[in-house]
Amino acid sequence: MAIEITMPKLSDTMTEGVFAVWRKNVGDHIERGEIIAEVETDKAVMELEAFASGILIKILVHGGENVPVGAVLGLIGEAGEMADGAGPAIPVAAETTPVDVIQKPEPSPSLQPDREALHSEMAHEKASPLVRRLAREQGIELERVSGSGPEGRITQEDLAAFAGQHAKQETPAPSTSPQTEVPPVSMEGAMITPMRRAIASTVTESWQTIPHFSVTIEINMGACREIVRELKDRPNPIGYNSLVLKACVVALQQFPLLRAPDPASPDAIHISFAVSKPDGLLMPVIRNCQQLSVADIEIEFARLADKSRAGWLTPEEMSGGSFSVSNMGMYGVEWFTALIMPGQTGILAVGAVAERPVVQSGQLAVAPTMRVTLTSDHRAVDGAYAASFLAQLRSILEKPVPLLM
Repeated sequence: MAIEITMPKLSDTMTEGVFAVWRKNVGDHIERGEIIAEVETDKAVMELEAFASGILIKILVHGGENVPVGAVLGLIGEAGEMADGAGPAIPVAAETTPVDVIQKPEPSPSLQPDREALHSEMAHEKASPLVRRLAREQGIELERVSGSGPEGRITQEDLAAFAGQHAKQETPAPSTSPQTEVPPVSMEGAMITPMRRAIASTVTESWQTIPHFSVTIEINMGACREIVRELKDRPNPIGYNSLVLKACVVALQQFPLLRAPDPASPDAIHISFAVSKPDGLLMPVIRNCQQLSVADIEIEFARLADKSRAGWLTPEEMSGGSFSVSNMGMYGVEWFTALIMPGQTGILAVGAVAERPVVQSGQLAVAPTMRVTLTSDHRAVDGAYAASFLAQLRSILEKPVPLLM
């Protein structure tokens, strides 16, 4: 009896996904646990594993189709088994004909170059699923792109540089004929990606269902700056981000109302942090931060940030956060407020470390300071509680040496 391959729920907010590409063809043998396809969720491009062994006897969706969670993508059966009796799966457009072992239509000539380039690129594993998707959307054959990453892998920057150069070469010469006024660009009808839909849903839920309030404090980062400078040339340098994250963990242990509990481990503290991408924002999670040193947090931070930008995060790496931190200091932002992730009770917005006037021992001086804003759920905590948390956070960061122990 044929076994259905269904669209899995790969994240907490996922309701549908864009099917990217099959890694297998009809008639290929599949082993349980083998990667058979790629799916673009609301947060990343994921590899889909087979949950059974057998022959891929039928394909019901194709690259670029929007598919709801639970819908059938294809069928796995035994050698010689016919797919005709397996029954319908999901409604498909009238112009879409399922591919099976009897009927296998040839791709149209206009799509053939892209599919050949994609097949060759996958064979050489030159790019991540995210880069492959971006290349498909822009109609770029990856074989023409030179990779600057490890072992010649193609990065998003390589793709953008190639697209920019290609656009320059195809730019027509200026016309001497009278010019007509170009109407303003309208967003109506623009393609909304699953990630943008998920972001829209999450922030709307946060704004409409959580009564926010925010408190801001300024922290002298002189001692932290000395630590960052002293360790920058060592094998494992420490950055401001890891110091702030570790300080939050220490402070949250004293202010449990600001962290969402983990039912499996009530004392665990899992910190979500924001990673910006060209097409949206991800919030990967560093788990069990209470057990990690500052150096460990720095390593996890870098690892998860890289995976976020490459589109390789797993569902476990994107869920279960206790508290969130969003840092916009690298953009020169002095202070801002952030929206709470649904299911959490607090998020810390971190501004830039900058030289500002301060009063030290009754004298006006200049020191590197950082403004942080805590946004809290007023149903869980009051203003005094939030202010006390920030005061404790400031005390930790202004005397950060114990964080390194």
